[in-house]
Amino acid sequence: MKDISNNIGLTKSNGRLSNPNDYQDKGNDWYEYYDNKRRHEILSILRKHPEIIKEHEENPLGYRKHHSLLLQRVLNYFRMQPVLGKYFIYSDDYWKEYRIAVNVELGQRPKILEEPVFDSEEEAMHAVFLKRIEDLEKLTTRS
Repeated sequence: MKDISNNIGLTKSNGRLSNPNDYQDKGNDWYEYYDNKRRHEILSILRKHPEIIKEHEENPLGYRKHHSLLLQRVLNYFRMQPVLGKYFIYSDDYWKEYRIAVNVELGQRPKILEEPVFDSEEEAMHAVFLKRIEDLEKLTTRS
């Protein structure tokens, strides 16, 4: 059996990391692998069930009627995405006009998109949903 302990920063005597800097965390590699699988799964759901988009448009918050299981699955995927690059709703004056904003860099103000402007929070929520789908399609065609 090949001894790989020196390759990952382990000492032979105690089996512990002698130098944590020598160890490469593979969590990001696995995240990318599983996220790629989930992206394809979510797009497949959206293509096979286009009624999900209409369901979200009619009830983006899910308070009129509970969201279907498929829509819940899509929304859960969007919610679990990293904060950077994520769209959200921005309003200067509550209940008057809403815009879409995106987190570009930690510690910096978000980028607020000038157009379009929405009259209701629900319209803006659905527009964010559509932008996330659009970005998901772009990202998936590249991978």
